[in-house]
Amino acid sequence: MLLGGARGQEDEFDVLLRNAGLEARDARPVAGNPLTPKHAARLLQALMGRDVTLGQFPARLAVGFMLREVLATGEVSRAELARRVERFRYVAVLRPDGRLAWVRSGRTQQRVADVGWKDGAFRAHGFELGRFYDGRTGVFRLLDDELREESGFPLADVHDDADVVSRTLDGAEEAFVGLALAVGKFFSTSPAESLAALRELPAGVVALLRSSPEYLERFGYMTRGEQVQAVSKLVTNLIATWGTASAATRTLEGTALATAEVPALVLSAQGTVAMRLVAAPVGRAAAVLSGGPGAAIILQRADTAAKDGAPSKGPGRWRPAKEHMEEPARRYQAQVASAPEGQVYEIDNVKFDGFNGASLLEAKGPGYEKFLGQGVEQGGWFEGFMGMVKQARSQQRVSRGFPIEWHCAESRVADYVRVLFRRNGLGRISVIHTPPN
Repeated sequence: MLLGGARGQEDEFDVLLRNAGLEARDARPVAGNPLTPKHAARLLQALMGRDVTLGQFPARLAVGFMLREVLATGEVSRAELARRVERFRYVAVLRPDGRLAWVRSGRTQQRVADVGWKDGAFRAHGFELGRFYDGRTGVFRLLDDELREESGFPLADVHDDADVVSRTLDGAEEAFVGLALAVGKFFSTSPAESLAALRELPAGVVALLRSSPEYLERFGYMTRGEQVQAVSKLVTNLIATWGTASAATRTLEGTALATAEVPALVLSAQGTVAMRLVAAPVGRAAAVLSGGPGAAIILQRADTAAKDGAPSKGPGRWRPAKEHMEEPARRYQAQVASAPEGQVYEIDNVKFDGFNGASLLEAKGPGYEKFLGQGVEQGGWFEGFMGMVKQARSQQRVSRGFPIEWHCAESRVADYVRVLFRRNGLGRISVIHTPPN
């Protein structure tokens, strides 16, 4: 995928992406081309990997909404994207610092109040973090998930208050700081007792923390200040991208999205949230995060505390890797598996790079693309790629009904391996292009 156009060639959607924190080096659809669900997922993944500033928060909320619309309904033309951006012309959001700001310009309008947790959401008076408000008539009114007026009830007048300083700041402060006071009320002064307080947190945050046993263990050893900062960041980034930090546990019955896959959020041992598209694990219970169009799931992972060889809750167990791995491959394996570097997942002496609670994972990092020419010349029988076929057959033999996903760092390699697997009766294995972070 190619980079978007230069500044002078940007359309309304490009400007909104830039205001949301997407950088010039991030891959975007070619200027003028439609936005596909695959591209939308990639953009969501890029945004999930970046903390959001106060200045970026309004645009980030709108971009997350629009990208989830594409996941839910399918490919959208650039002309239609521009029309959808126009819906936000007179729309404002509540920021984590308790101020209202306009989506398109990012301009701070007025202060409401400090944000606090009340009735299952972060609120300031009648405003809720993660929701959109129309101010075109001189009063703010709540919009629903289709950006229509929900009740018509006016919440506040649109006015310039005396808080002039906030409107002159550049918005560079990280947005999570505004939630620190509200999040701090969940925690006692004792880090050990703070673990018991997790059940009081927003359900989406609780599900993420519980999905990563290694991070949860680290969390228990943090100071109270570190815990408050970590949770504030999680809450802010979830709301900015997905419109909510709340979640409901449901039994999955398939996907109503435009793709056969659903976005799954994974918390790494380092505390960063990654998103990837996975086959919907039908019949499995998961936390479903949805604040508007589209939804993400959070699956409980097997415990990766494998240093003592303890069995996991999946078909195999985690163990330290015995093989030497180059640093780029090691980093990519940790990214895909969301597991501590140097750990692998094993079933009946057959190695996988990870298990996320739903699928068995294999990671093929950078460096294979240079061998594609030899593989094509030899009809796909290049030794390195046939080694992949042999490996995949062994994995499929021991998978015990669990789906297998191969993640390739290079797009051309993913395309090649996908065809190679189909030719060798391995078409049930999903081959996915997952760019390195």
